[in-house]
Amino acid sequence: MKGDAGSPIWIVVTMLLALVVGITMYQLLAKTSAQKTFDDWMGEIGGGQAELSLGSFCEAWEDAGFVTGAVNVQRQAEATVSAAHPSMAVRYFTETEFNLGERFSPCDCAVYLYQIGSMDQLTVRNWYDPDNCHEMTNDIAESRGLTRSSR
Repeated sequence: MKGDAGSPIWIVVTMLLALVVGITMYQLLAKTSAQKTFDDWMGEIGGGQAELSLGSFCEAWEDAGFVTGAVNVQRQAEATVSAAHPSMAVRYFTETEFNLGERFSPCDCAVYLYQIGSMDQLTVRNWYDPDNCHEMTNDIAESRGLTRSSR
């Protein structure tokens, strides 16, 4: 009879242990699926889709006032890879920058939107800061006369 009284505690301990293991496995799987590489993203983005993805991301971000907290991190990563996609006529980003953890910035988006005609020059100059844009975007801004020295 003494052995029967102790059995329920082992069942509870076993259940708790199974729950902890299950939660840990779920977190590991969720983490690995969220950390896509540049090549993973590149494989998912088709040629014509790159321009659409980047444009819709930047327009939505501009509508939100380029507030960093309003950004879906997964969409930002997709837009970043889109900005480096070979199908883009003009590239704004590099694979190296992506692998270093850098992502498309409000400055990059503003220059992109100006380049495609969705933002006027006065507005883009409010968002353009060469310290916050990436090198390729700064080159585009300079070629379009957006640098501060050209005011």
